[in-house]
Amino acid sequence: MLQTLLERGRAAFSRALAAALSAALAYWLAHLLFGQPQPLFAAISALICLAPGIPDHLRQGANLLVGVTVGILVGELAFLIPYEWGEVRLASATFLAMILASLFGLAPVVPIQAGVSAMLVLLMGPQSAGLARFLDVILGVVIGVTVAVVFFRAKRED
Repeated sequence: MLQTLLERGRAAFSRALAAALSAALAYWLAHLLFGQPQPLFAAISALICLAPGIPDHLRQGANLLVGVTVGILVGELAFLIPYEWGEVRLASATFLAMILASLFGLAPVVPIQAGVSAMLVLLMGPQSAGLARFLDVILGVVIGVTVAVVFFRAKRED
């Protein structure tokens, strides 16, 4: 059992280290470039792209961007629903974002990110979750994918 745990830890070590360092780099760069006081989504996006066990980091990054984009758009549109109907607005935006993202037939991360993004736009407000979140996510994905391509590019056998 100890041998199995050590093997799993060894297998995940370089990906976990790359994910952690990339998350910190994305956080720092988003703060520096965009003036974000707490660019959490940049860090989270880099981590999602590089987490151990992800077989295709580029596809993971693309899926993340699709889900976040759908969620932000739906969340922004949901502001047309009156504030007094906050719970209805939250539930309907989350549902619609997840349904729309599911139509693409991509990985489960897409509708999850769409639903989460719609919720965050509504709960945090567009000033910290709309365009700001989108810029953070783009930066985090670019860093995550770049690190994956540079350090973890697998040689394909055709």
